[in-house]
Amino acid sequence: MPKSFEELMQEFQNPGENGIPETFVTELQETYQNDLSIRDAAIAEREQQLADAVNAQAERDAEINRLKAVNYDLIQSAPKAGNPAPNEQPDGGAAQGGIESLFDRKTL
Repeated sequence: MPKSFEELMQEFQNPGENGIPETFVTELQETYQNDLSIRDAAIAEREQQLADAVNAQAERDAEINRLKAVNYDLIQSAPKAGNPAPNEQPDGGAAQGGIESLFDRKTL
């Protein structure tokens, strides 16, 4: 396992009796590449999460727009105030005898 950057810097600052090891530069490069690969993997993961969130938002927006269209169609198909419904009599049903006629009917 490569040494951490801190361990390498400690060796560089306090080389001891033998001096800086010959493999110092190679180990430093390996540590740097390892740290970069970890960072790049984290960035790629965050970018994927962001792309997923954007796609989910687009799907929600499409569903909202679809529901708005359905709602608008329902509102437009509803009878306007003062206009009778297609199967309703223009006088509001008064020709049938009013509300009293509902109580007079016998349904068996």
